[in-house]
Amino acid sequence: MINKNLYTVSNIADILHEPPQRVAYIIRKYRLLPVRKVGITRLFSEEQAKAIEQELFQIQVRPTI
Repeated sequence: MINKNLYTVSNIADILHEPPQRVAYIIRKYRLLPVRKVGITRLFSEEQAKAIEQELFQIQVRPTI
């Protein structure tokens, strides 16, 4: 089985123009499991990347006092 559309955290961050830390935060927060692992590299599906994108837009930046 060949999966063409698998993305690393860095790939998703580059596509969404977001820092990789924010993408990793969403993955940890929602405990998203990778579709496949290659060594220590986690690979996520296109559907998961879209869900990450939606959740990133829900994060609100709060001003510090």
